[in-house]
Amino acid sequence: MHSNGDKVHEMVGRYFTATLIDEDNYTYTYLIICEVSGKNYIKERFSQLYNDLVGDGYYPLLYRKGEDLLLKVTKHPQRIRSNKKLFLILFSVTIASVFYTGYLSVMGYNMALDKLGLQPIAAYINPWVGATGFTIAVVLPIFLHELGHYFASRKTTVPASYPLPIPAPVISPLGTFGAIILMRYFPKKLVDLAKVSISGPLFGVVLSLAIYVVSYLTSPTIPPNIVMKGVTEGVLSPLTISPLSAYLISTYLGGGLNSVRLMTPIAEAAYLILLIHFANLLPIGQLDGGHIARALTSSKIHFIISLATSILAVAASLIFHELMWLAIFIVLAWILSGSRPHIGAANMLDSMSPRDKLLYGITYVILLIATFPIPIT
Repeated sequence: MHSNGDKVHEMVGRYFTATLIDEDNYTYTYLIICEVSGKNYIKERFSQLYNDLVGDGYYPLLYRKGEDLLLKVTKHPQRIRSNKKLFLILFSVTIASVFYTGYLSVMGYNMALDKLGLQPIAAYINPWVGATGFTIAVVLPIFLHELGHYFASRKTTVPASYPLPIPAPVISPLGTFGAIILMRYFPKKLVDLAKVSISGPLFGVVLSLAIYVVSYLTSPTIPPNIVMKGVTEGVLSPLTISPLSAYLISTYLGGGLNSVRLMTPIAEAAYLILLIHFANLLPIGQLDGGHIARALTSSKIHFIISLATSILAVAASLIFHELMWLAIFIVLAWILSGSRPHIGAANMLDSMSPRDKLLYGITYVILLIATFPIPIT
């Protein structure tokens, strides 16, 4: 039987002429001797080596130190395990939490109709049916978001866990804080980092927008005088910020000059999911937007963008108090990951092609603009 070291030496030797220069309890470090020059040769060889090593539970990192090309292989990384039992438990609890939150939201909506005498022009929502719709509007975009990450990770051979839901009954207006997947390996190349990072927001935003359009257009329209009465009496709360895409929908597909849409709980859920996507798309630290920004730029530029975005967003929240939640989110994101250098990919010599930068950059900007919160009156 081969020892761990023999196994790693054999795999590295398949693709590179290398000399072992350092070894400790956790890593092997090799000096790579390039027999063929060219970035593409190194990139292709490392990509094949990455697949072999990661598939066997090891983690390679390729980088330069001065003039030397070095390869570091982690000997016993923490393996990513898909705990199906944990997933099923969290998923069940999250569904119950979101359903309960939706039920309370529908009951509050029906109560508002009663207090304003709107029953003739706005029908009650059956609490069980409404809670089911609310649950779909919340859970489906969140899980499609995380599944986008998960399947992109699988396609790019990056080990990842199942999506792990985070139930939050009562304390969250949605009944959940979303879901996460665990990835402790960086992708082999930057285009894979961009692909994994943008796949979640792309699917999540598109589905949330589709749900918002349908639920907003099926929300009842009520006269402006009743709206003013509801706001004055504290029965209704007017929106003060809106994702740009939602604002455009309400502007061009609204109820007209003589009526106002009374958003149903399902429409409100889709509206909030869009705002959550915006926060996650900010180019900060290890957020999805931070990963995308790192794939498009260098580690140094990523840090500068991350810091500048954080400062601007916190400053904006002091001007527009409706964005205070965003400032809190950003501070937490910065504390957890914003101050650490983002190496980008396991191949630290890699860079994206101009075509890929344009494709992922344009997609990212469109998603950011679509979810960008603007103040409304």
